[in-house]
Amino acid sequence: MIVWCTYCQAFVGESAPLDDPSLSHGICESCEARVERDDDLIEQTEGVRQLMHRLFAAASRRDRTACDALLAEARDLGLRADSLLVGLLQPVLYQAGKEWQGGRMSVAAEHWLTSWCEEAFASVPTVVDPAQPLDLIIFQTPGNIHSLGPRFAAKVLAARGLSVESFVPALPLGEMVALMIELRPRAVGFSCSLPDAVPVACEIIAKLQARPEPAFKCRYVVSGHAFRMGGGLARPAVGAGIDIVMDAAALADEMVATRTR
Repeated sequence: MIVWCTYCQAFVGESAPLDDPSLSHGICESCEARVERDDDLIEQTEGVRQLMHRLFAAASRRDRTACDALLAEARDLGLRADSLLVGLLQPVLYQAGKEWQGGRMSVAAEHWLTSWCEEAFASVPTVVDPAQPLDLIIFQTPGNIHSLGPRFAAKVLAARGLSVESFVPALPLGEMVALMIELRPRAVGFSCSLPDAVPVACEIIAKLQARPEPAFKCRYVVSGHAFRMGGGLARPAVGAGIDIVMDAAALADEMVATRTR
């Protein structure tokens, strides 16, 4: 479930069940500190709550004309990029994938909704520091049809301060090797949209782990919709030395906190 702050409507995090994209409400640390001394807090954030409803409505009816204006308004109201990405676009994309997989959405409708999210995604800016050493490379697993997943993850992580590069579509193993030697990331991740992609990603990771160069002695992670599906079908395929990431925000916070200073 997607957890939003009841007061300021900022994205707080995700909670179980992770395969449920509906909204739940809690309170963020900032508002928890203010709530006892600020009687006007709810009134001050009413505009943010109303904007959230309008964004969901625009996505539901696939209104492209409203996209840029609503996201600009969100930025003017002070919403962070990760709040917009994870709290709004991720549930829309997840639900579209679930409906398509279950045969309840046509291919055309799924493409239309994905196109709306692509436009919204492109309108959400993130600040990248080119001087920052690379924290993470995200590769798209061969066989994945859509490229938005790894790009989305990269933007969410960058919005929380991580230095990230994503490469789509899927690359040959030789190109992955060359990029890792050139960029020397602290971690390498693979985006897996469906359970069938997980053993493919893990096979590639095993080949990278086996290389003798120092660049390949990094952290390896797998993530994506495959791990949010019910039944845990993807987990048994994940081998030793590979981390499963369910919470992108937590990964970013951890990696930012453990950078070598």
